[in-house]
Amino acid sequence: MATLTRILDDYCEEVGMEGSHPAREHVARRLIALFSGGIDSPDDIKMALDSISKDFQTDLRVM
Repeated sequence: MATLTRILDDYCEEVGMEGSHPAREHVARRLIALFSGGIDSPDDIKMALDSISKDFQTDLRVM
């Protein structure tokens, strides 16, 4: 769990999601789904998050 939290924290920092940003919970759920689905490499998880986060990254600048 500590590793997933670190991945989440690092990823959110990289994309500019500060603290309790509304999209952070969505990313956390997606990260857990990816991990549960067998993706366990931090780099692979970040790549997968990048591909799905493009849908809401534009909205991040507005929030």
